[in-house]
Amino acid sequence: MVLRFEHADPARRAGDYATGPFPTVQRAAANVLEFAQREVVRELGLGEEVERRDLGRIQIMGFDTNAPHDHTDSPPHMHMHLRWPRNAGTQIGHYYIGADGLLSHNLVGIKAMRAPQRRFGRGEAFTTIGADGAPVYTHRITAEGWLDLGRAGQPPCLIRPAGADGFAGGATVACPGRPARRIVVTDDLARGLLTVDTNAVRETFRYDPDTGRLLSPTEVPAPAPSVFTGEG
Repeated sequence: MVLRFEHADPARRAGDYATGPFPTVQRAAANVLEFAQREVVRELGLGEEVERRDLGRIQIMGFDTNAPHDHTDSPPHMHMHLRWPRNAGTQIGHYYIGADGLLSHNLVGIKAMRAPQRRFGRGEAFTTIGADGAPVYTHRITAEGWLDLGRAGQPPCLIRPAGADGFAGGATVACPGRPARRIVVTDDLARGLLTVDTNAVRETFRYDPDTGRLLSPTEVPAPAPSVFTGEG
């Protein structure tokens, strides 16, 4: 799977976000929802499954406030879509986030195919399929504006807000039969520092504030040589 993280810099606002109230709450909510979805992908092994079935790559993304590469979609939203292999097409859902930090509805289009958009409101499930037509995973925005996500046809994980400001303050991810996990995401634009807390585990990502380029290592470090030689 691939996660693309966007940094919302008010000094670079452009496109539909050039004027008006800056979507601070919505951006913070998208940050949390991106990593909450990543947690579900990991918990359920969805990335390994799409790899094994040669279905492509799961891509998790938010929204841009400065329109790089003409990604001008608005209003604020987040994505989790399955990029089909060999440019066969892709279902792309847009999970819109309100000023309260909660999800409102999902608009789905299919890239590379002349198919109309479909709207899924609260309580309506949308299932992502592979290029072979078989179901892979299902999203459902709940009546409260929370999110169910799970393998198609099986009990889902529930992603719910952890605070009073919707998902902006964090999320709790609860998968059936597994301990709940709390996700908190903080993006410090001035320092170029992104932190992701999953319960007591903290991930730290450093980036260039001017370009957004990731500065932290992208590869897992090799283990240190053991001091035990087996002699004596």
